[in-house]
Order: sequence, then C-alpha cells, then structure tokens
Amino acid sequence: MRVALYTLGCKVNSYETDKIRETFQSEGVVIVPFTELADVYIVNTCTVTQMAAKKSRQILHRARRLNPEALIVATGCFVQAGGEKMPEGAVDLYINNMDKPRLVQMVNEAMKGRKELETAIRLRKEEVRGHTRAFLKIQDGCRQYCSYCIIPHVRGPLRSKDPQDVLEEVRHLTSQGYKELVLTGIHLSSYGRQGTLTDPNDRITLGQLIQRLNEVEGLERIRLGSLEPGLITEEYLEEIAQSNKLCPHYHLSLQSGCAKTLRTMNRRYTPDEYAQAVERLRRFRPETAITTDLIVGFPGETEDDFEESLAFLRQIGFAQVHVFKYSKREGTAAARRMDQISEEVKHARSERAIQAAEELSWEFASRFIGGVREVLLEKTWEQGWEGYTDHYIRTLVEEEKTSGQRMLSENQIVSVRFQNCVRQDGEIYLKGVIT
Repeated sequence: MRVALYTLGCKVNSYETDKIRETFQSEGVVIVPFTELADVYIVNTCTVTQMAAKKSRQILHRARRLNPEALIVATGCFVQAGGEKMPEGAVDLYINNMDKPRLVQMVNEAMKGRKELETAIRLRKEEVRGHTRAFLKIQDGCRQYCSYCIIPHVRGPLRSKDPQDVLEEVRHLTSQGYKELVLTGIHLSSYGRQGTLTDPNDRITLGQLIQRLNEVEGLERIRLGSLEPGLITEEYLEEIAQSNKLCPHYHLSLQSGCAKTLRTMNRRYTPDEYAQAVERLRRFRPETAITTDLIVGFPGETEDDFEESLAFLRQIGFAQVHVFKYSKREGTAAARRMDQISEEVKHARSERAIQAAEELSWEFASRFIGGVREVLLEKTWEQGWEGYTDHYIRTLVEEEKTSGQRMLSENQIVSVRFQNCVRQDGEIYLKGVIT
C-alpha cells in the first residue's frame, strides 16, 4: 500500500502527521510524495482562518484528481469544526482530532476489500536525508477563546502529556539521530496545568519539564514552540536557569502592539506586560531572539492603531515577525463585527508591516557579524551548507571541498564565524566560515 500525506497549519499538526507516518512505516507501508500516485491520500487539515479552510478543501480536491480511485482521508481541525463537509464523493473518510491515534487502524479497515492499485509508474527516487530537528507535541487544547480563533472549539479541553511519556519519546528520538527537539502544543504555556496527567505528583510546569529533558543524553538543543508572554515569570526563569540546552529563542505570541486591539482580540495581556516579559528574558540572556506573529487589519483597527503596532515592533526589536492579514473565521466573535477592514487596507498595512519586519530581522542578524556561534547543518547549498543558529537565524556556511568531496555532513553542529549578512531567495541569512 502506498500512502501520501499532506499537512496544513501548525506545528502540532506537523507532529501528528509525523507520528502517523512512523506508524504506517512500521507496518511496511510505502510513503510517497503527495504529487505521486498513491492508494491513500491523507490531508491533515487546518481551519484557523477562512483561507486555511479554503486551502484544506483545495488540497483534498487535488488528491482526488491525482487518483480518482484512491481512498481520500481528511483529518484535523477542518473536520473537527463540522458543517464543512466536501461535496459527495470528494472525501471517503473523515477522522476528527480525538481519533488521530486510531487513524492508521481506521485507514486499514477502510482499505479492506479494496483492490490494490496496479501501476507501472516508476516512483520518483527521493534523496534520502538524515534528521536534524524533531517536533514533539506535549500539550493539546486551549481555553483562551481569542475573538478571532475557532481552535478552542475544535481542539477540546487542555490536555498535557505525562512527563515520563515525554522523556521516553525524547530518548527514542535522540536514538534515531535527532539533535534538536522542538516542544509544541496548541497552548504550550499551559503545559502541566490541567488535563490528562494521571499522577498528581507528575503535574509539573513547562520549566520543570525542561529541567528533566536537559539530562537526556544525545539531545543537543531544546527549542520551544509558540508561547504566551504570561509564561515568562521570575519563577519560570529560575526553573530553566540550569538548562544549557534550551535555545535562546522565544516565539512569544503578540498579534497586535495596540492595547485597544488586544482587548478586542480578547488577548490576556497588554503591550506593557508583553514588554516586561521580553525584558525579563533579555535580563536572563541578553542575546535572546524574540520572534512573533502580527495580525493586521483586525476589525476596528484604525490607522493610529496600526501605527501603534508598528512602533511596538520597533520598541521590542524582534528577530522575526510573521505578518498575517486578518481573515474572517465564521463562528468567532470577530467575524460578527460590523467594522471589518477592506482588503485593500489590509493589503497595504501588510506590506508596510512586512517591510518593517524585514528591517528588524536584518538588524538582529547583523549584531552577530564578527562573532562565533554554533550552527546545526541541515542541507547543502552550492558553496557549502545551510543551517540554523540556536537563535533560529538562517545561516550559510562556506565549505572547502577536498578532492571534490564534502567533509561536513548533515546533522552536524559546527562553530561558525559570521562574516556578513545577506539576502538570498527572499530570506535573510548570516554567512560565515567554519572556525
């Protein structure tokens, strides 16, 4: 049986897709690229915005076109939201988030009685790559109920993975060669507060979990997914003080730098409180990279509100800002508001915010020119290797070949002296040489 998988949305979805892939492979199933002929196409969908829901529908239609006889499986938040079923015959099997652990079993059952496809199409040979970074979901569910977000309604209550299960999975990942671990969750900051931790003695905080992970042999880096600024307390900083593997990179969710807009979004902090969290992190480790997300064109956002957000971006000095135009999501409070912003205004604000974000990224990366930092090598480029610093700055590493052969390898951590900052393929990179 040949299975193709496609993931939309967040890192939690990516983690869940990886687990599905591993389970299929353990049963001898061949995983093929989504562009090729397969017996089963599985789309792990997203519905956080109307655009994400539209993309989910498009990918499912694409799967049907690729092979009209295949089993088309839709799972994820697009399915969980309900009322968004595809036209009859477009999807064969719908699997909600709660049933994802049983997805492989459900697919196998659905395939019983189906004749295996016979084809003479030669599968495209894929470059076999090693592993460098693994995503591990340790938390699910959200109860924040931001006014623009449908996720609390489709992901269910807060649930945390037992710390012993986390440790066991991390040891397995490191035994497979992964050197960097990214902890993810729908609301990662709430890890350990509520949910499925069965033993009251195991109800630990995220900071305490990081302490335990720091002792895992073979694990070189611990990176955190998206967090709320409220997590960054003095108590948390004390908990992680002894961790020498935790990357100095925090993706702190912002969405707006305007106090009024944050209130209408039902976010649980003010710009001042956000700035205080950043100040604590930089007092703890001055070189910490702060990345974030920004929504522009939220209902009721005036030009002054937008300017306030831009000023706040510059005040914080973000290492990277992901800019999103507000997209209505039916079923949310924000979608019912009458003061929606026109697409033209949202586009104009998005362009300005992206320009400001690029300037900030360049400024942050440039600080490290002349310095030395460790880089985890991930893939090759013409003159060497591409990888990431612990700050999550893209880096191009020049390599001199010996007799035409590369001496470095993927998944290797090397010390790099940064010589300059460059733009390549629309991205900002530090560029350097091995020390």
